[in-house]
Amino acid sequence: MGNKETRNRLIEVTKRLLTEGNSLETLTARHISSEAGVNLAMINYCFKSKDELLKIAVEEIVATEFNKYVDVKSDNSTAKEQLRNILYHVCKAMLKYSSLTRMSIPYIMLNEEISLPYDILPFIKKHYEGKKDETQCKVIAFHIVYTMQLIFYRSKDFYKYSGIDVDDEAMMEEFLDSQLDLFLGRE
Repeated sequence: MGNKETRNRLIEVTKRLLTEGNSLETLTARHISSEAGVNLAMINYCFKSKDELLKIAVEEIVATEFNKYVDVKSDNSTAKEQLRNILYHVCKAMLKYSSLTRMSIPYIMLNEEISLPYDILPFIKKHYEGKKDETQCKVIAFHIVYTMQLIFYRSKDFYKYSGIDVDDEAMMEEFLDSQLDLFLGRE
C-alpha cells in the first residue's frame, strides 16, 4: 500500500470509528492503525499526529453532511432559504457529532486558512443580487460561519449568557433564523 493509499485508509477508518460512536478521548492511535491494517508509525508518518488525523476525519464527516445539501436546489426557494436549509443540516451534524466538532473548531478557527465561508458565499451573493460587493459578501459569510462555530464550541457558556441552548434542536433552529435575519435581513 502506497503512502497516499495508507493516508486515505487511515482517514476512512478513523471516520468510520468516529461515526460508530468511538469518542475522541478513547480512540487510540493503536486502535486506528490496527483497524486500518497498518503499522502504528504510519499515523505520524502520514500526519503530524493522531490529533491531525482526527481533525481531518472530523472535517470530512461535517463536509459530507454539508455536501449532501449544498447541491440541492429548489426553483421555488430564495437564496436565503437555500442557505438556511444547508446551515440547518450542518448545525444538525454539529449537534450529532458535537464531541468531535468541539475538538476541531479551535484548530480550524485559529490555525487553518480561512476557507469555510467560501462554501456559503454563492448564496450570500445571490441573496444580495449585486447590492453588496464581493468584499462585503465575504465579510458576511465569514461572520455567519465563525459566529456559528464559536457558539457551537462554547454552547454551554453561550446558554448561560443568552438562555439559548443551541444543543437543543428547536432552539438551534430559532438561533439560526435569528442569525440569518441579522446578517441577511428579513424577507
